Amino acid sequence: MLASTTLPAFSAGPAGATATPATVTAGEEPQDVIVGPEVAQLDLQRDSYTAGKAATSGDYAQTAATFVNYSGAIQWPFLTGVPISTDFGPRIPPCAGCSSYHKGIDMNPGDGSPIQAIAAGVVREVSASDNGGLGVYAVIDHVVDGQLVSSVYAHMREGSLALSVGETVAVGDLVGKVGNTGQSTGPHLHLEILLDGTTPTDPVEWLSERVVP
Repeated sequence: MLASTTLPAFSAGPAGATATPATVTAGEEPQDVIVGPEVAQLDLQRDSYTAGKAATSGDYAQTAATFVNYSGAIQWPFLTGVPISTDFGPRIPPCAGCSSYHKGIDMNPGDGSPIQAIAAGVVREVSASDNGGLGVYAVIDHVVDGQLVSSVYAHMREGSLALSVGETVAVGDLVGKVGNTGQSTGPHLHLEILLDGTTPTDPVEWLSERVVP
């Protein structure tokens, strides 16, 4: 089974002015690392969505019966179930400098697979270059049931980042593509769910409770 990791710690950057949810298009390629505005109160009580740049089905080298996705207000980051190689929580570090406590999960649909935003939100932070433990990554802030929840998408392919800081995204919008950047032992998506923007929780449990028909 493929094992992969990120740096032992990840902290969100400072917030700036409040963003107003709107339909926007990605502008210039972001610089490394960019930190942006607070998330606005977004309406997640929708049965379906219309996204201007939704992640297309693409080709998945690997699929698995790990989850079932639905076109609701909260979704898994892939359109179909994919292998999950590393769970949330304590582990044996898979490499020198890797953490013994995994703050997310590692998902393995295959190199270059499209990654989608798990919910509507505002992009808080991105890095377009492979210059740190998370590699190419994005952080999106959401408001779910009145609580700030942040999703982190790490180790993406260089050149695939589809988001800019301050951009408002819809559930299902393209975040980037699976890659092998940063502190990684193979192509995968490292996904974190941070409650109140900072506290890691098990993404499998959190998403399983909320991704429903």
